[in-house]
Amino acid sequence: MTHITTKEKAPSACDAEGFQNDTTNDLNFPTGHREGKAFATLAAGYALAGHALHRSDPNDGAVTYWVERWGLVRYLPTIDAVRQFLEQIGGRL
Repeated sequence: MTHITTKEKAPSACDAEGFQNDTTNDLNFPTGHREGKAFATLAAGYALAGHALHRSDPNDGAVTYWVERWGLVRYLPTIDAVRQFLEQIGGRL
């Protein structure tokens, strides 16, 4: 009787092609340079302030950010502009 074992793991949603190439949250990056973490933190701050923060896909080129609330949209060109607008509306990080 032969037992066959495998050490392969089952595929998951994180194994999708887009996630395999994204290293922006890799631990080799200093915290201030991890764009994915910075965006997630800011998105949470906007959510607490009643707004929704979105961004274009980083794989498509230059990233554009926009914030929306009550059907109104404000486009923000950089992550620093996103931080400044969060402070302007009274949000916190």
